Amino acid sequence: MPNVVFLVLRRMRAPLITLILIYAISVFGLVVIPGVDNHGQPYRMDFFHAFYFVSYTATTIGFGEVPFAFTYTQRMWVVVCIYLSVIGWAYAIGTTFSILQDKSFQQAVQLARFASRVRRISEPFFLICGYGQTARLLCKVLDDQRMRFVVLELREDRVHDVTFADYRFDVPAYAGDAANPQLLTVAGITHPRCHGVLAITGNEEANLAVTISAHVLRPELLSVGRAKTRAVAENMASFGTNRVINMFDAVGAQFRRALHAPHTSRLWDTLSDFPGEPLPPLVKPPRGHWVIVGFGRFGHAVKEALDCEGATVMVIDLEDQTELPPEQYVQALGVDAASLRAAGIERAVGIVACHDHDAHNLSAIATARAIKPELFVVARQNLSNNGILFESFKPDVTVVRSEVMSHECLRTLTTPTLARFLGQIQSRSEVWSQALMREIEGLCEVHVPATWVVTLTAKNAGAVYALLARPQPRLELRHLMTNPQDHTRRLRALPLMLNRAGRDILLPPPETPLAFGDVILFAGTSRARGAQDIVLSQYPLLDYVRTGRDQPNSWLFRRLAAWRAARHPVEDEG
Repeated sequence: MPNVVFLVLRRMRAPLITLILIYAISVFGLVVIPGVDNHGQPYRMDFFHAFYFVSYTATTIGFGEVPFAFTYTQRMWVVVCIYLSVIGWAYAIGTTFSILQDKSFQQAVQLARFASRVRRISEPFFLICGYGQTARLLCKVLDDQRMRFVVLELREDRVHDVTFADYRFDVPAYAGDAANPQLLTVAGITHPRCHGVLAITGNEEANLAVTISAHVLRPELLSVGRAKTRAVAENMASFGTNRVINMFDAVGAQFRRALHAPHTSRLWDTLSDFPGEPLPPLVKPPRGHWVIVGFGRFGHAVKEALDCEGATVMVIDLEDQTELPPEQYVQALGVDAASLRAAGIERAVGIVACHDHDAHNLSAIATARAIKPELFVVARQNLSNNGILFESFKPDVTVVRSEVMSHECLRTLTTPTLARFLGQIQSRSEVWSQALMREIEGLCEVHVPATWVVTLTAKNAGAVYALLARPQPRLELRHLMTNPQDHTRRLRALPLMLNRAGRDILLPPPETPLAFGDVILFAGTSRARGAQDIVLSQYPLLDYVRTGRDQPNSWLFRRLAAWRAARHPVEDEG
């Protein structure tokens, strides 16, 4: 990182030397030229008075002739000094303005400010490389959860968007190449409070460079990389990237879940969505013949999912698909009735419109519905700004690239325990998933629940108190779900999984006794999470949810309560 002070001094070298020479010549002339004092006696000005006079004269302030009135010779020399100093100062000030307007100097100042703001962060934060549609959604959710982040983005206009975004925190952002390891260091990748780095730029080579730098500079750091091709994804994984996200693989897996286990798919989508959003509907794609319009990476992923479920598929694409048998594709754009009919749209149960351009997808959907209105429609939305258009068409499933990516990133960053839970529910039955979904709906009604993790370690003051300082009555899971204002009421929180000694227990019963090292994944309302945090931070409330009795807070009343319990143990128990 360039030093701004030395950068300025280097550019100001010639103007400063010029000013120093002008001042030296002016002072030397005033000292050498003889003057006359108030009594008519000759005198010579000393260096201090000469420098003092030149200082206020060169800056055009003017306090008169000191210490005595000047002679004609001195005044002639002062006139020369005035013009020399004006020229010198004009040269210095002009150079200063040119430096301030210089693009490289402005970038150096911005980089210095950015580095200073990152160094001053005292809370845990994530380093986000890239600020496209995915990052905007992700940053909004992280900000709602009061988690800090730092942004690196190549385009300067997007950095300005970060500056003017309505975030709770002052977000450090800088326009630069995230593939530069030195810039990553300045952005905080080695900062002790940095908890993770996300490489989600539009350039997968830059994402690969970021994940490699994260592995080299901080191997223990949580890293998430976005890849478009299998080769880059495998390369990222080889460098220890914790989570490699391929949007098209994620879409294929999501579609496969919806085909194979719709209730499990809905549960997965609910727990992966942003808290507070409407609950996703139950999606049951029909089985039969499907038409895929646009056969890029998205289309390949969907076709693989349909093939796994034994569906028949016809592909429509402008490119010649040599990998497919001729009877399985139609070479066309897919927005006209003729190409759709040739693909068998009249006998199809569904259509997947997955061109790279939203206009083509909307046109294909409109034409297909005109031929067969009852089609099951899966639409790919490329730009978030076109959301209003897709809402008017009302597809059965709308896949928004930025939302898919942000959901995958958020699940990895905020609650890695949730990722393990979602991996385990895929082996559960549809009945089990449907029953759990009903419980979640009972907790949060029509909104996506919040998910959080409670870890009972020495860093948790409530755990130390309840498990060591006062272990009786024993702490059970149901106590963490008890309302601290009324022990007869339950918080809107549901324990999804308990991890103990490396073993995961799904949906643990409320009577489960808790122990040190337990990690509990909860789902519920944000208000329930806040109440639970209060219980774990205030010992009297922790005792209240365990015993159902209000505990004294002051030292005096605690002593009186202990004395009373010692004298009347039976009565106190009753």
